Amino acid sequence: MDFNSAVKTRSAFLLGTLLAATILGSVQASDFHSYPDDVVTLLEEYQQESDSQGSTIPSVLALQSDANTETVVDFDNGIIVVTSTSTKQLETSIIEVLLTQIDPSVIDASTAIDFGLVNEKTGKPFFYKQILDHTGEPIEFEWRAQRFAQYLVNQSQRINNQYRATIRMISEHKAMASDKYQRYVQASSFINDLSPALVMAIIETESAFNPLARSRSNALGLMQIKPDTAGRDYFTIVKGYAHTPTSSYLYNPKNNIEVGTAYLRILAERYLIGIDSAQKMEYAIISSYNGGSGNLWLSLNSKGNKKQAIARINTMSVSEFYWFLTNRHRRHETRNYLKKVNKRIEKYRHL
Repeated sequence: MDFNSAVKTRSAFLLGTLLAATILGSVQASDFHSYPDDVVTLLEEYQQESDSQGSTIPSVLALQSDANTETVVDFDNGIIVVTSTSTKQLETSIIEVLLTQIDPSVIDASTAIDFGLVNEKTGKPFFYKQILDHTGEPIEFEWRAQRFAQYLVNQSQRINNQYRATIRMISEHKAMASDKYQRYVQASSFINDLSPALVMAIIETESAFNPLARSRSNALGLMQIKPDTAGRDYFTIVKGYAHTPTSSYLYNPKNNIEVGTAYLRILAERYLIGIDSAQKMEYAIISSYNGGSGNLWLSLNSKGNKKQAIARINTMSVSEFYWFLTNRHRRHETRNYLKKVNKRIEKYRHL
């Protein structure tokens, strides 16, 4: 099946805008008791962090093909859970997610290749090699996807008239996913004089390489760009004109990385200028990307005085500043965010 045919036959699948009443939304947490712990964690978290447009967890993508079938993809932990009220539709939806290349409701099929969601030369499925079938083989063609789907249906669980199948990605799934975006990261990092390792670590932390990520605060795409803040800053400062980018613009991986990487530079050159150490600047950039520069100043100075906060930073050693940010920053989320990004930077040093 060629790329265009695949898109047409699956155009009903992967509805980025979910119906208001989702399948999982009607399931009680107590009904999850028979599932593996990581699946229970995913489903409970998704129930709590979703709205009428789907998941608001950036690393989780929720998809619905009809009122009776729902698919939840956890890019971080490499789990896909498909739920349906019939085994026939369950099988169909499993095949669709195994062979899908894009989300046609968010990104027009005709621009899928430009958006980097399919391989321009081969048109292989989005999860190609990230998922192996029950014989250990990657899934590229419909016959193999159908055979694996039948196997999964036979292994599925039935609770309250709902059938559920779990698909697990390989342990190296994030490394494979990151490969799709490395060329964009390297190009944008070079332009903005930043470390590609820093950008890759931020992408992994923000979205787990989910190009269609969306948060509750409407941060979008790989680097979780908010259109009316970082997005608008990018166009005003870098492009030279006032503009708020659309969601479709920010769901494009290349655009998203260009905007996010440029915004990291904006933080360094406009909001954080005056910090006297490259390593301390990197820590400040990471913290401010997550929590904003204003919260950084307030963490260092009770009145949020930028000049005095920077002066205090410059009296600290690199290790003292890192300790301060991970122990005394006013936002606990930002403390943990810096730890995660800093740890993940090491795996991308080779770029």
